[in-house]
Amino acid sequence: MSVSRIPTPDAVRYFSSRQLPRAVREAASAADRAELELGRPVSPLSVEDLGDRETVLAHWHRADKVLAATALRPEQATGVLS
Repeated sequence: MSVSRIPTPDAVRYFSSRQLPRAVREAASAADRAELELGRPVSPLSVEDLGDRETVLAHWHRADKVLAATALRPEQATGVLS
């Protein structure tokens, strides 16, 4: 099952990105670029395409690690609320 993303207006995206640290903004844009690149079809017989895909996966994982280490709301504790 694929999840469809609801498009965010540019003004909202610009405002929320100004509130983030620069490393997080760069990681988010790198992850978006990697997702676009991973979505394109690749020939299974092309060694160059497979190498490019591995490089893009490495970029995506690096960006994902930065995004996962960043608290969404740093002023609030991230605990289990039950």
